[in-house]
Amino acid sequence: MRLFFNPLFKISPQESIAQVSEGSWRNELEVASGKYHHAAAWFAILLDPLFAVTDYINIHENWFHIFILRVSVSLITLANLWVCRKLSLPSSYIAGVPLLLISLQNAYTYNFLDNDNTHLVGHNFNYMALIIGAAMFVLWHWLYSAIVIVISVFTTAYFIYNNPYLSLNEFFPNGGLLLCVVTIFMLVLIQTRYNLTVKEIKTRIALQISNEEVQLQNEELQAQEEIIRGINENLENLIHVRTLELKKKNQALEEYAFINAHKLRAPVASILGLINLIKKGNLDEDTRNMVSHLQLSADKLDAVVNSITKAIEKGDDYKDTSDQNQSLL
Repeated sequence: MRLFFNPLFKISPQESIAQVSEGSWRNELEVASGKYHHAAAWFAILLDPLFAVTDYINIHENWFHIFILRVSVSLITLANLWVCRKLSLPSSYIAGVPLLLISLQNAYTYNFLDNDNTHLVGHNFNYMALIIGAAMFVLWHWLYSAIVIVISVFTTAYFIYNNPYLSLNEFFPNGGLLLCVVTIFMLVLIQTRYNLTVKEIKTRIALQISNEEVQLQNEELQAQEEIIRGINENLENLIHVRTLELKKKNQALEEYAFINAHKLRAPVASILGLINLIKKGNLDEDTRNMVSHLQLSADKLDAVVNSITKAIEKGDDYKDTSDQNQSLL
């Protein structure tokens, strides 16, 4: 499984995998290895007694003794499987106990071999079957494999040394060297599968975490979009309300312009006309002065009305000067 680079987080796949906690990937590893180790235990329970056929060929005189030993190993493995399930022990116990017992069983069998090298070769191949089976089903750290191998090596060497018909000079040429090579191959293969499985689990967890973070960011983006949508709707409502207010003000201005241009303009024009008529009469000096002031005020009022009308038509605010206001007072 490949972990692609996610530009949202600016982090490399290696850094994402390195951030996976040990507890999470170990739990996943336990689930994955548990399937293999349960299968290995059941294969040991069922097949180990069947290998008594090879004992009948290699050690005919003592084969039944070894058969009882094989049956005992199967029963112990079955009991160990039940105990591990009951106590929820790590799956390494499920595979480790039968592997170690069968290895010790095979080492013990060297004690009964005679001086027939054919039987030695056959038993070495029988031992290889166990090693190959372990390489196929066992999934754990190399340290556990090393412990089993060390115990098996010393036990095998002990029983070969105690068998007067066997020696290391006979053991290695008759399948012993190949057995050592297969054992090393088992150690390398189990560790390789272990490393690949751990890497795959870490990558899968890192990708899952990355997807969850992307989903979380998408949810946050959706929430922000909802907020922005609400703001936009509110702005549209405000604009609509403001537009209605402006329309009302424009209508009021239009009405005011009409009033200013017709209803207010007409009395001013009448006042100006009356002033002109009064001027044509015989007036004394004081009256003429008052009429002049009245004429000046009427002209200013007319100018103000005209300026208001023009300002409304242009859309500008009308600003009356203080001098004009004071003149009108």
